[in-house]
Amino acid sequence: MSLTAHTPATVIGEPEVVEDGRPLAAQPAWLGLKDAATTLQALQSQDGSVADPADHAAAAGHVETITRAIAALAPLFPHDADYLAASIRDFERWVDAGFAVPDFLDSLSAFQPQQHRVDGLAHLVVFPMYTQNGSRNRYVEAVLVEVIWPEFISDLETTYTNRLFVSLRLLDFTPGYDTNSAVLFPETVAMREIPTFTWGAIFQDREAARYRRVVRAASEITKLDLPADAARMLDDQALTEKTFVMWGGRE
Repeated sequence: MSLTAHTPATVIGEPEVVEDGRPLAAQPAWLGLKDAATTLQALQSQDGSVADPADHAAAAGHVETITRAIAALAPLFPHDADYLAASIRDFERWVDAGFAVPDFLDSLSAFQPQQHRVDGLAHLVVFPMYTQNGSRNRYVEAVLVEVIWPEFISDLETTYTNRLFVSLRLLDFTPGYDTNSAVLFPETVAMREIPTFTWGAIFQDREAARYRRVVRAASEITKLDLPADAARMLDDQALTEKTFVMWGGRE
């Protein structure tokens, strides 16, 4: 069974709400982007290209929907303005190149979430990529995420520093993340060359939910009496998320 961010039992906290009162995951532009990316995946080969010229017109229509949606949503993510503008350009170049193997190095280089580790800050992320422990296809995937960065983690960072680590919570996603994948790593993105990577993100909501489910089942099977602090984590998703942020950032 996959862990999904839209399952109430595995997600604690309210998604960021935008100006019109709707959460990000309910924004029409996001829903259109998600649908277009999902439909586009059916036309893509494993390497991310659209191999059949007969599918290019349909693929171009889906890409236009995606780029229009990115432009519409961009004002909600001013901290990612450079990345989202670069993403639109990468999509346009992909269309102009006849849907060959996609190259999103420019937009990947512009995406720097480690510079904005603010609790609750949201990101829109769209790349052709595979998902670790999920899909091996480099399809166009899109996720809405928010940062998990408790105040005590900022204090720990002054002594135990990991400047590349980003802790995230999934708000909504395309099918590649409707899996057990719990990371967002830059090396999964389709690109022409390998740059120096400056960040790596872990979905600590999924890690925490998985820990709670597995440890609870194991303790029941083995009749193990857990220490009080460990037992408390099994009943508190928010506490477990914070614990995993602390562990993950200092591994």
